[in-house]
Amino acid sequence: MAEPADSLAAERASSMAGTSPPRGRVPSEAERVSAAAMAARLAPGEPAAPPDPLTIRQWLWGPGLHIPGTAEDVLALARPFAANASTRLLDVAAGLGGAARAIAARSGAYVSALERDPDLARRGRALSVASGRHKQVPVGHMDPETLELRAGAFDGILGREASHLVRDKERFMRVLILGLRPRGQLLLTEFVAEPALAARPELAAWAALQPRDPSLWTLRQYSDCFLGLGVELRVPDDISAAYKSQIVEGWVRLLRTIDLRSLPRGHRLAVVAEAERWTPTVAALDSGALRMYRFHMLAGPVRTGLGAAKDGAAALRR
Repeated sequence: MAEPADSLAAERASSMAGTSPPRGRVPSEAERVSAAAMAARLAPGEPAAPPDPLTIRQWLWGPGLHIPGTAEDVLALARPFAANASTRLLDVAAGLGGAARAIAARSGAYVSALERDPDLARRGRALSVASGRHKQVPVGHMDPETLELRAGAFDGILGREASHLVRDKERFMRVLILGLRPRGQLLLTEFVAEPALAARPELAAWAALQPRDPSLWTLRQYSDCFLGLGVELRVPDDISAAYKSQIVEGWVRLLRTIDLRSLPRGHRLAVVAEAERWTPTVAALDSGALRMYRFHMLAGPVRTGLGAAKDGAAALRR
């Protein structure tokens, strides 16, 4: 019979998926080996502290990845960069640096990685050193409120969930655009508020769990900011459903690859606590009050006749 912690973890994953039991992609052999190795290091009787949230999140999405999305998801997102060994990229919300290292490993590109949280940056730097990519993917600490970039330094900038906790978003976006070379690309995935549903309790519950008070923008606000900066804005993509799937699939993968009963009770409870932290995010997305959007834009004057900026503006203003 499953112990309470095991049942709770499965129940949280089922609740997030909206199904019982959840059915996701069968983990690959590499995923099974990786997860099994992590579990083995936490075998019963081992005098180890329960895993912290960053460790559990890497069980969900892979080494060096602490927000939803596997390395393959990151590579798909970064495909427009068409990166190669001569490409210079910046990840401006690098976390543990896993996304930057995945892009660098696949393309050969040099990817600078900057992270707001000093502990994340420190751990990310150690992971780059351990992987032998500390020169190709240096991880550093920065404050997005005071960030400065050398003009025209990068072919592309990636920011996954980079701005929803930034107070002065317009300044932050201006700095990113100035850091791009002519026709350089900016790719962002970001939480967006739905004004008509701002009073929903699910949104308040999500906001209460963030490390800083969120400063959410609407789609219209992002539109006005980007177009005011003179970029060529492609039609934004509502990826809320895909983002929810990434959360749910991470938990399905964990429950299929790690036998929670083989872990000490403290470790199982840590997994349950982490599942409970992700439930409000799924609820806020399901309510419609919180959305996740993908923004893709090119630096430089808007090229008239192509209609990209016009179409993007129209989509954002709907």
